[in-house]
Amino acid sequence: MREVFFEKGIKHTAHGLNFYLSYFDDIAKVLPRDEFCFIVGGWIRDRMIGEPVGYHIDVDLLLTCDPAKVAKDFAELIGGTYFEFEKRGFFIKRPTVATVILRLDPYKYRFDFAQIKGRDVEKALVQDLLSRDFTANAMAVSLDDVLSIGSKQTIIYDPSHGVEDLERGLLRPVSLKNLEEDPVRILRGFRLAVEKKLDLSEDFYDFVKKKGSIIKKAPAERITLELFKILRNNHSGRVIRDLYEHGLLEMIFPEIEKLRQVKDQGEHHVYPLDEHTLKVVESIDKVIDERERYLDVELLKNFGSMHVHGEFSDVELLKLAALFHDIAKPHTFEVKNGKVTFYNHDKLGSDIVKDIGKRLKWGIEATNFVSKLVQYHLRPFYLKEAMKKGQLTDKGKAKFWRECESFAPHLFLHAIADSIGSGDSDEELDFLLKTLNELERYRKEKYKKIPTKPLLNGREIMDILCLPPGPLIGEIKKALEEAQLDGIVKTKGDAVEFIKNFISQVQN
Repeated sequence: MREVFFEKGIKHTAHGLNFYLSYFDDIAKVLPRDEFCFIVGGWIRDRMIGEPVGYHIDVDLLLTCDPAKVAKDFAELIGGTYFEFEKRGFFIKRPTVATVILRLDPYKYRFDFAQIKGRDVEKALVQDLLSRDFTANAMAVSLDDVLSIGSKQTIIYDPSHGVEDLERGLLRPVSLKNLEEDPVRILRGFRLAVEKKLDLSEDFYDFVKKKGSIIKKAPAERITLELFKILRNNHSGRVIRDLYEHGLLEMIFPEIEKLRQVKDQGEHHVYPLDEHTLKVVESIDKVIDERERYLDVELLKNFGSMHVHGEFSDVELLKLAALFHDIAKPHTFEVKNGKVTFYNHDKLGSDIVKDIGKRLKWGIEATNFVSKLVQYHLRPFYLKEAMKKGQLTDKGKAKFWRECESFAPHLFLHAIADSIGSGDSDEELDFLLKTLNELERYRKEKYKKIPTKPLLNGREIMDILCLPPGPLIGEIKKALEEAQLDGIVKTKGDAVEFIKNFISQVQN
């Protein structure tokens, strides 16, 4: 922490701090004359502790004028995307937030503009800061000060002693009342403690123990936003474990509670179901970080390129799939012939995820993506077992790529984390990696050469064979597709010959 000199009252004078960001010049250009703008929250906190800016840049700003007008003009100036959302809580004093998102890969910027009102600007600012979540986030500096690069001092407004708490390595609520007024702040506390390596205060933990259930009252959209911010972190597994151990995870996702019931997962697992799930979520963080160690760079070229809720991607969705991949095991648990089974937990899990995504308002695209990962998460393991037995055919490999190509790297990374989180031996993990490598080799050398669409459509099949519409046409078309995948049929001429032989065998 850099040197901060305290003045009397709520202000501090900081020497040598640099809160500057080039986009602040653009904000100044669209800010009306005689209006004030303050940079608040996380940007100030992170510069105080000297944290690197990183690829995800979030900046909160308070204005004395209409935030929508400034944000729209700012978005137009920098080429960003503008939207508004209602920041709902029990007693939120800043109901409307105007947001600008800018993606300049690998950088993702988010600027949130809100308004403070009052003739006494300084008093209004202090009141706003005192209504915030944690003291570390309740500091502000004037945009004018930040842009005066030559000045020797920057005034920091700090009415709740956030500077002192940061020096102590403490994340402390401004007040417990503020947490109660906006329950999503509870989730934010667990996230920030891990992200910023801070210790949560005892009164925070006491509050969670007594009143943590109020998280159920928070709007679904805001829970999802905070959840995605948690999953964006490289140590999201630690946050998820903290939320689980304090009973908050199952308050957001009641489906999680049943994971505690399955203590024995059978011979392929050394952990109870809940611990296995947490270990997979923790493992996926590391596997994603080291992904080029496991998978070909070419296969990973589009990994992380999907846009979700403006500032997130398929990386966060992969972590969601890790959390929910076995969500249906408690519903499918059976003991048959002395063995524990969970038949069809992948398919049922996919349906459960769709319900959760709808309830938490993830969006159709994101929900379907997570659902598919859960539905197919066992496929790499089935193929591994087939390869062990010498039964992994080109047909099986082709079927995998036909059904899973768009999310194959995600399935592969999940399978690796699932294996680690199951306590598999090094030998088992190595064989899984060999299977994935074989699938990738087949894709490069053979699958790309296979026609991806049927060489004959249904109408052509009916015309060639002089058959009416009906189920038989569907059977012929499916058989033709499989013949293409097997490499038996390569041209349209081959296809015509194949369907003639097929119908002849059916008729005989």
